[in-house]
Amino acid sequence: MRFPLLLGLFVVITALFLPVASFGQGSKDQSATADSPTILFVCEHGAAKSVIAAAYFNKLAKERGLKYRAVFRGTNPDPALAMAAEKGLKEDGIDTHGWKPEMVTKKDMDAASRVVAMGCALPEKDAVAGKIDEWNDISSVSQNYQVARTEIVKKVQSLVDDLAKKEREAKGKKKTTP
Repeated sequence: MRFPLLLGLFVVITALFLPVASFGQGSKDQSATADSPTILFVCEHGAAKSVIAAAYFNKLAKERGLKYRAVFRGTNPDPALAMAAEKGLKEDGIDTHGWKPEMVTKKDMDAASRVVAMGCALPEKDAVAGKIDEWNDISSVSQNYQVARTEIVKKVQSLVDDLAKKEREAKGKKKTTP
């Protein structure tokens, strides 16, 4: 009689805690899985431009059904997100709770499908030269969030469109290959 009771209790406890354990993973969305190629956005402080780019990339890629996911990093990371970026993203309906700037590493750059440097010098960039884009013409987020966000989203949309086109072409080639 005790075993079924204990088993039932275990099932109830597992059912209650499993959603809680996985809840934070979706909100941070800063790690990509093995089947999700990574786009790495890097700015100097990892606290504004790269954060906005990664947030909008993930939103747009999800809407388009792309497997790609983005992460943000900094070459000289701040201890927290820039207030202007955090406030602006919140007003845009994007939850940044738990997001924290991190130092870009060689491992991050090696693992990424594409690296986007946003007005910063990447360490060891020669090692990944073939997959780097440089977006050096983005306005300051702290001076005008809306202007910077518009510039970033325009470039992110173009990148998402390019990746979607490449995925369609790759699927077309698979269908025609015997």
